[in-house]
Amino acid sequence: MLIKLINWFKGYLCVRLRGTSPERFINLCCNKQIYIWNLSRIDEDYQFLISIKNYKKLKPIVRKTHMIPKITRKVGFPFYLQRYKKRKGFFAGVLICIILVYIMSLFIWDISILGGSKYTPEAMLKFLDDHDIRTGIQKKKINCQEIEEEIRLTYKDIGWVSAEIKGTRLIIKITETNMPTPAQEARDPSHIVASKDGIVKEIITRSGMPMVKPGDIVKKGDILVSGIITIKSDFDEILNMYPVVADADIRCKTFYNYHEEFPMEYLEKRFTNHEKKGYYVEFFGRKLFLYNPSNSYDKYDIIVNEKKLHITNTFYLPFRYGSITTREYVDIKKTYTEEEAISIAKDRLKRYLDRLFSNDVLIIENNVKITIENHHCIAKGKLIVEEPSWQYQLVQDNEWRIEQTDELSGDNH
Repeated sequence: MLIKLINWFKGYLCVRLRGTSPERFINLCCNKQIYIWNLSRIDEDYQFLISIKNYKKLKPIVRKTHMIPKITRKVGFPFYLQRYKKRKGFFAGVLICIILVYIMSLFIWDISILGGSKYTPEAMLKFLDDHDIRTGIQKKKINCQEIEEEIRLTYKDIGWVSAEIKGTRLIIKITETNMPTPAQEARDPSHIVASKDGIVKEIITRSGMPMVKPGDIVKKGDILVSGIITIKSDFDEILNMYPVVADADIRCKTFYNYHEEFPMEYLEKRFTNHEKKGYYVEFFGRKLFLYNPSNSYDKYDIIVNEKKLHITNTFYLPFRYGSITTREYVDIKKTYTEEEAISIAKDRLKRYLDRLFSNDVLIIENNVKITIENHHCIAKGKLIVEEPSWQYQLVQDNEWRIEQTDELSGDNH
């Protein structure tokens, strides 16, 4: 395959040979070390392939043998280039385009925030911008582990965060503390530990050593399935220890504290019939407005409809375009009735329960009570649930190497 590719780049000819001394012609080519290949007979003639360079060496052999070589086909990059030499501008443009795409692939052109309900994507983007993480940054300047750590330290109620680079996208996934942590995957030897306090209801182990059984009470951080396999002799002596990735289906009975409240008095937006629309384009993070309708009214909502250009789902380009619509409104003071407030609180609780259910959480008891106190509607209580409340914890070398060495060396202190 490599030889074919080299021949294609150098260029070669398909030659049909006609005459009375083909054998002599071929022998002279061998003597002169002129390489020909794919030699075949067609009727009374011979056909073969030869490089451009070697074809030019055939003249003295042709004169001696009185053979007539006829080029029937030209193959390879030199002929392709010659055929399209009038389109040099086109090829130059393609080359420049490839270079630009490669350069753009070295940067981040889209930041996506996934998950979470308390913190909006805008708030998280502002946090990242304050830490010099924004579109247009070089990928090599981004440390995903540092981003995860900064978010966890700043937002105490975010229990799980993941940052990863895919193509020209930085994707950040967050889960708040009061929501179940998404299922993880481990590649290095790991234990399975409890992510919160609870009671083990079910455990099915596929890999690793189970450390608990159904009915056991566990605390956050307790090892549920050990990632260390211990091999013992008939006399209960440790013969060998080695780490694995623990794998199991575990469900625990645990709880969530639910607390949601809002004032009975509120401002209702009443939109007028006045609105203005503008358009913009964005290149490399700089917006150019064809018309900017901002500050058109005293009070208004902004509706942005933006399109991001991308080659694939992970290769975004630094070009965007969109429209901005401002709609004028006035504030009207209103007060919820008790029935309205309770209905709103129930709807919010239902949405929360639906999110739990979508994360494989089974609601056993719902002890949330809704009350009206001090002009506030308060939904508060405990949800008893059954869920896979566990996470991975890396196995440390000193958990198994030192013990193994001591046993093998006969140290029984």
